[in-house]
Amino acid sequence: MKTTGFRKQSPQEIKEKQDKTTARRIASLKEKQVKAIKRTPKPKKPVGAKNKPKKTARVKKMEAKKKLCEQYNLPNIPCGRWGVAKTFTRQDLLKGMLWTVFSKYIRTRDKDKPCISCGLMVEAKQAGHYLPVGGNNLDLCFFESNVNGECPTCNADFNGWHLVPMRKNMVKRYGEQLVDELDKQAGAMTTVKWEESGFVNKIKDYLNRG
Repeated sequence: MKTTGFRKQSPQEIKEKQDKTTARRIASLKEKQVKAIKRTPKPKKPVGAKNKPKKTARVKKMEAKKKLCEQYNLPNIPCGRWGVAKTFTRQDLLKGMLWTVFSKYIRTRDKDKPCISCGLMVEAKQAGHYLPVGGNNLDLCFFESNVNGECPTCNADFNGWHLVPMRKNMVKRYGEQLVDELDKQAGAMTTVKWEESGFVNKIKDYLNRG
Protein backbone atom coordinates (compact mmCIF):
# COMPACT_ATOMS: atom_id res chain seq x y z
CA MET A 1 0.00 0.00 0.00
CA LYS A 2 1.29 3.41 -1.01
CA THR A 3 1.65 6.08 1.58
CA THR A 4 0.10 9.49 0.81
CA GLY A 5 2.58 11.50 2.80
CA PHE A 6 -0.13 12.95 5.03
CA ARG A 7 0.16 12.34 8.70
CA LYS A 8 -2.94 11.75 10.69
CA GLN A 9 -3.45 14.68 13.06
CA SER A 10 -4.24 14.17 16.65
CA PRO A 11 -7.43 15.63 18.16
CA GLN A 12 -5.27 18.12 20.07
CA GLU A 13 -3.61 19.39 16.89
CA ILE A 14 -6.96 19.72 15.11
CA LYS A 15 -8.36 21.75 17.99
CA GLU A 16 -5.32 24.08 18.03
CA LYS A 17 -5.64 24.64 14.28
CA GLN A 18 -9.34 25.42 14.61
CA ASP A 19 -8.61 27.84 17.45
CA LYS A 20 -6.02 29.69 15.32
CA THR A 21 -8.44 29.93 12.41
CA THR A 22 -11.17 31.26 14.68
CA ALA A 23 -8.78 33.82 16.21
CA ARG A 24 -7.75 35.05 12.72
CA ARG A 25 -11.39 35.46 11.69
CA ILE A 26 -12.24 37.37 14.87
CA ALA A 27 -9.24 39.66 14.39
CA SER A 28 -10.22 40.26 10.76
CA LEU A 29 -13.79 41.13 11.75
CA LYS A 30 -12.60 43.55 14.41
CA GLU A 31 -10.29 45.25 11.92
CA LYS A 32 -13.16 45.67 9.45
CA GLN A 33 -15.38 47.12 12.17
CA VAL A 34 -12.72 49.67 13.15
CA LYS A 35 -12.32 50.77 9.53
CA ALA A 36 -16.10 51.06 9.10
CA ILE A 37 -16.36 53.25 12.23
CA LYS A 38 -13.63 55.57 10.94
CA ARG A 39 -15.42 55.94 7.60
CA THR A 40 -18.83 56.63 9.18
CA PRO A 41 -19.44 60.43 9.37
CA LYS A 42 -20.14 61.80 12.82
CA PRO A 43 -23.79 62.73 13.33
CA LYS A 44 -24.48 66.45 13.49
CA LYS A 45 -25.18 67.84 16.91
CA PRO A 46 -28.80 68.78 17.41
CA VAL A 47 -29.52 72.46 17.85
CA GLY A 48 -29.62 72.87 21.58
CA ALA A 49 -27.87 74.45 24.52
CA LYS A 50 -24.44 73.42 23.24
CA ASN A 51 -25.07 74.25 19.58
CA LYS A 52 -26.89 77.59 19.59
CA PRO A 53 -26.71 79.78 16.47
CA LYS A 54 -24.26 82.65 16.74
CA LYS A 55 -25.75 85.97 17.79
CA THR A 56 -25.59 88.76 15.24
CA ALA A 57 -24.03 92.13 16.07
CA ARG A 58 -27.51 93.66 16.08
CA VAL A 59 -28.80 91.14 18.63
CA LYS A 60 -25.76 91.65 20.86
CA LYS A 61 -26.27 95.41 20.70
CA MET A 62 -29.96 95.12 21.54
CA GLU A 63 -29.17 92.92 24.54
CA ALA A 64 -26.43 95.25 25.80
CA LYS A 65 -28.70 98.26 25.41
CA LYS A 66 -31.55 96.50 27.22
CA LYS A 67 -29.25 95.83 30.18
CA LEU A 68 -28.22 99.49 30.29
CA CYS A 69 -31.82 100.70 30.18
CA GLU A 70 -32.84 98.29 32.94
CA GLN A 71 -29.81 99.16 35.06
CA TYR A 72 -30.37 102.92 34.88
CA ASN A 73 -34.15 102.91 34.51
CA LEU A 74 -34.08 104.49 31.04
CA PRO A 75 -36.63 104.14 28.23
CA ASN A 76 -35.57 102.40 25.02
CA ILE A 77 -34.07 105.42 23.23
CA PRO A 78 -32.63 104.89 19.73
CA CYS A 79 -28.91 105.56 19.31
CA GLY A 80 -27.90 108.40 17.02
CA ARG A 81 -24.43 109.16 15.65
CA TRP A 82 -22.75 106.93 18.27
CA GLY A 83 -23.48 103.32 19.13
CA VAL A 84 -24.66 102.51 15.61
CA ALA A 85 -21.57 100.60 14.40
CA LYS A 86 -21.11 96.83 14.68
CA THR A 87 -18.43 97.31 17.32
CA PHE A 88 -19.53 99.30 20.34
CA THR A 89 -19.00 99.89 24.04
CA ARG A 90 -21.49 100.64 26.79
CA GLN A 91 -20.40 104.29 26.65
CA ASP A 92 -20.99 104.36 22.88
CA LEU A 93 -24.57 103.24 23.46
CA LEU A 94 -25.13 105.81 26.20
CA LYS A 95 -23.54 108.53 24.08
CA GLY A 96 -25.78 107.60 21.15
CA MET A 97 -28.87 107.71 23.35
CA LEU A 98 -27.79 111.09 24.76
CA TRP A 99 -27.31 112.48 21.26
CA THR A 100 -30.85 111.41 20.33
CA VAL A 101 -32.48 113.31 23.21
CA PHE A 102 -30.01 116.22 23.05
CA SER A 103 -30.46 116.85 19.32
CA LYS A 104 -34.23 116.62 19.74
CA TYR A 105 -34.03 119.28 22.45
CA ILE A 106 -31.95 121.57 20.17
CA ARG A 107 -34.39 121.17 17.27
CA THR A 108 -37.36 121.87 19.54
CA ARG A 109 -35.64 124.87 21.12
CA ASP A 110 -34.85 126.41 17.73
CA LYS A 111 -37.97 125.39 15.82
CA ASP A 112 -39.16 129.02 15.50
CA LYS A 113 -35.70 130.40 14.71
CA PRO A 114 -34.03 130.64 11.30
CA CYS A 115 -31.14 128.43 10.25
CA ILE A 116 -28.12 129.56 12.27
CA SER A 117 -26.03 129.67 9.08
CA CYS A 118 -28.08 130.81 6.06
CA GLY A 119 -30.91 132.50 7.97
CA LEU A 120 -33.70 130.69 6.11
CA MET A 121 -36.78 129.49 7.95
CA VAL A 122 -37.03 125.75 7.45
CA GLU A 123 -39.26 123.30 9.28
CA ALA A 124 -37.02 120.23 9.23
CA LYS A 125 -33.94 121.50 11.05
CA GLN A 126 -30.97 119.50 12.22
CA ALA A 127 -28.70 120.01 15.22
CA GLY A 128 -25.57 121.59 13.72
CA HIS A 129 -22.26 122.12 15.53
CA TYR A 130 -20.15 125.27 15.30
CA LEU A 131 -17.09 123.45 16.64
CA PRO A 132 -17.47 120.03 14.99
CA VAL A 133 -17.65 116.70 16.77
CA GLY A 134 -14.42 115.49 15.21
CA GLY A 135 -11.36 117.12 16.72
CA ASN A 136 -13.08 118.53 19.81
CA ASN A 137 -13.76 117.13 23.25
CA LEU A 138 -16.95 115.57 24.50
CA ASP A 139 -18.11 118.60 26.50
CA LEU A 140 -18.20 120.75 23.35
CA CYS A 141 -20.17 118.11 21.48
CA PHE A 142 -23.01 118.52 23.99
CA PHE A 143 -22.54 122.22 24.78
CA GLU A 144 -25.91 123.80 23.98
CA SER A 145 -24.58 127.12 22.63
CA ASN A 146 -22.22 125.24 20.31
CA VAL A 147 -25.15 123.34 18.75
CA ASN A 148 -27.98 125.15 16.99
CA GLY A 149 -30.85 124.50 14.62
CA GLU A 150 -29.49 124.37 11.09
CA CYS A 151 -31.02 123.53 7.74
CA PRO A 152 -29.95 120.17 6.22
CA THR A 153 -28.11 121.87 3.35
CA CYS A 154 -25.87 123.95 5.62
CA ASN A 155 -25.34 121.09 8.05
CA ALA A 156 -24.24 118.83 5.21
CA ASP A 157 -21.44 121.24 4.21
CA PHE A 158 -18.08 119.70 5.06
CA ASN A 159 -15.97 122.39 3.38
CA GLY A 160 -16.65 124.94 6.13
CA TRP A 161 -18.16 127.75 4.04
CA HIS A 162 -21.22 127.88 6.34
CA LEU A 163 -19.08 128.59 9.43
CA VAL A 164 -18.54 132.23 8.48
CA PRO A 165 -22.24 133.22 8.50
CA MET A 166 -22.84 130.81 11.38
CA ARG A 167 -20.29 132.62 13.56
CA LYS A 168 -21.79 135.99 12.68
CA ASN A 169 -25.28 134.83 13.65
CA MET A 170 -24.01 133.15 16.83
CA VAL A 171 -22.43 136.47 17.92
CA LYS A 172 -25.85 138.11 17.49
CA ARG A 173 -27.52 135.34 19.46
CA TYR A 174 -24.99 134.71 22.25
CA GLY A 175 -22.57 137.62 22.21
CA GLU A 176 -18.98 138.09 21.06
CA GLN A 177 -17.43 136.88 24.31
CA LEU A 178 -18.99 133.40 24.26
CA VAL A 179 -18.09 132.83 20.61
CA ASP A 180 -14.53 133.98 21.25
CA GLU A 181 -14.29 131.46 24.10
CA LEU A 182 -15.47 128.72 21.78
CA ASP A 183 -12.88 129.73 19.17
CA LYS A 184 -10.12 129.43 21.78
CA GLN A 185 -11.15 125.84 22.47
CA ALA A 186 -11.29 124.80 18.81
CA GLY A 187 -9.13 121.75 18.16
CA ALA A 188 -7.68 121.79 21.68
CA MET A 189 -8.84 118.19 22.20
CA THR A 190 -8.77 118.52 25.97
CA THR A 191 -9.20 115.01 27.31
CA VAL A 192 -12.62 114.74 28.87
CA LYS A 193 -13.88 111.37 30.06
CA TRP A 194 -17.44 110.93 31.25
CA GLU A 195 -18.49 108.15 33.56
CA GLU A 196 -21.65 106.22 32.70
CA SER A 197 -23.51 108.19 35.38
CA GLY A 198 -22.63 111.42 33.54
CA PHE A 199 -24.36 110.24 30.38
CA VAL A 200 -27.32 108.88 32.31
CA ASN A 201 -27.86 112.13 34.24
CA LYS A 202 -27.82 114.18 31.04
CA ILE A 203 -30.16 111.76 29.27
CA LYS A 204 -32.67 112.02 32.12
CA ASP A 205 -32.27 115.82 32.20
CA TYR A 206 -33.14 116.22 28.52
CA LEU A 207 -35.97 113.71 28.80
CA ASN A 208 -37.46 115.86 31.60
CA ARG A 209 -37.14 118.98 29.47
CA GLY A 210 -39.42 117.32 26.94
